Amino acid sequence: MKRAALALTLAAVAALPPMGAQSSKHVMPRPVAASTAPTNHIPQLMLANLEKSFDNRLEMLNATDPIDMLGGTRGLYIPGFGTVFTAEVSLIVAPGAMPLPYQQEFSPALKAQVHKRKTAQLPKLEGLMKDLVKTCALTLTTMPDDQKVVMAVRLRYLMWEDTTDLPAQIMMTADKKAAQQGDIKTVIE
Repeated sequence: MKRAALALTLAAVAALPPMGAQSSKHVMPRPVAASTAPTNHIPQLMLANLEKSFDNRLEMLNATDPIDMLGGTRGLYIPGFGTVFTAEVSLIVAPGAMPLPYQQEFSPALKAQVHKRKTAQLPKLEGLMKDLVKTCALTLTTMPDDQKVVMAVRLRYLMWEDTTDLPAQIMMTADKKAAQQGDIKTVIE
């Protein structure tokens, strides 16, 4: 893009009359066509459709113990890099942030049950995220094969929860061509 702007500027300067030449009319130089190199544009509507699809799939991850979506999936295309999708979830719909007024705190049994349910969701979430990255790579046909597809899910927990062995974030990443073949890297933090 910078090269195209520079070429346009240089062409405009070259079209100007020589210094000191007088002209009775003011002539505007004709714009030179910008670079003919293809641009990789991802329509916002395509990203919005992927966001909605990802939200629906995340919400249906486990019908008997649904996850808690803490906002919608957000996607963007970064020219020269690729696409990035992010979501923020709680692995289950956990009991409230505070115990009921007559309770002093959550029982150890309840804390253990919540931890067990969340731990059970992790493999399902990871499998779904890999599928979402592959879906994105297959859908974004105008994106070059060497650009990235990234899906990051931030996991949120309540103050009282036992987060032992539970990650704060899961990220899947691959270039488009590798993602189409299912070769996706996972980073768990």
